[in-house]
Amino acid sequence: MFKSTALATTLALTATFAFADGTVTVYTAVPQNFIDALVPMYEAETGNTVEIIKAGSGELLNRLTAEAGAPAADVLWSVDGTVIDFNPALFEAYEAAGSDMLASGMKQSEMWTPFTAVVMAFIVNEEKLDGLPVPDSWAALADPQYDEMISSARADGSGSAYIQLATVLQAFDSEEAGWEVYEGMLGNFVLSESSGAVPRFVNDGELAIGVTLEDAALRYVEGGGPVQIVYPSEGTAIAPDAMALVAGAPNAEGGKSFLDFMLSQEAQAVVAAEGRRPVRSDVASNPALVPLGEVNSVGYDSAWASDNRARLVEAWGDMVLDVQ
Repeated sequence: MFKSTALATTLALTATFAFADGTVTVYTAVPQNFIDALVPMYEAETGNTVEIIKAGSGELLNRLTAEAGAPAADVLWSVDGTVIDFNPALFEAYEAAGSDMLASGMKQSEMWTPFTAVVMAFIVNEEKLDGLPVPDSWAALADPQYDEMISSARADGSGSAYIQLATVLQAFDSEEAGWEVYEGMLGNFVLSESSGAVPRFVNDGELAIGVTLEDAALRYVEGGGPVQIVYPSEGTAIAPDAMALVAGAPNAEGGKSFLDFMLSQEAQAVVAAEGRRPVRSDVASNPALVPLGEVNSVGYDSAWASDNRARLVEAWGDMVLDVQ
């Protein structure tokens, strides 16, 4: 549990943010660097105190489901949007301040507000490939020459790993063709319970390749690690992650102010500095990343991914038993 204390001097709150005194309880799967950078800013801006409960999106969903009769959380922050769309009774629709400044394609649901635009990519430690070529496509990851060389999180427990699965199924001419490629990939995977462990394993040289989020890979590149970012040639997901107000939140007004702040220009500039793509049209991406226009987009269909989540996760689980 991460708990931070409001600053002694409360700054004046701008009119764009809802306001409520007290503690805002936030369940989140966001990387720790975003918590460290953004939560103190929100506390200084509002005078509220934030209590963070950090876990994987699957674990957080289980907790929200168990608490549905008496919610403890106010906000779910930075998860795959299908988690929210597939469980609408757990959340309350709220349009955050600044939604009129969202970039094209970022507003995908009435139930949630986008926080960042996540991009699925490969992180590659070329030194650990033992002379094999750097894979540059989803199909390449299915090649048996990369057997047990690829790090991936589990699609039944990680929101980003589910996006990865849905991306592959959308990247080819048919879902059947996507499953054929994915089955080959899964045969080469070393599965992890933690999506955060995926790029770390590659950076540390335990595995040669990882399928991860662009910003997670960038942190190791900027840290001087022996790794590079590769974008799959067939196309990849460029999709917003989600934040939403919990239905029956004990501090709903505080939760709304948290969502308002995270969509503000000030917070989105921090998002860019931390290596993720901002969702506002008036905030530029981190200059260390290739321009988004140079990344081949698969045209990720989050509505399809949401509608088919239960079916795809079940099929994934069956395939794991057969392949792994």
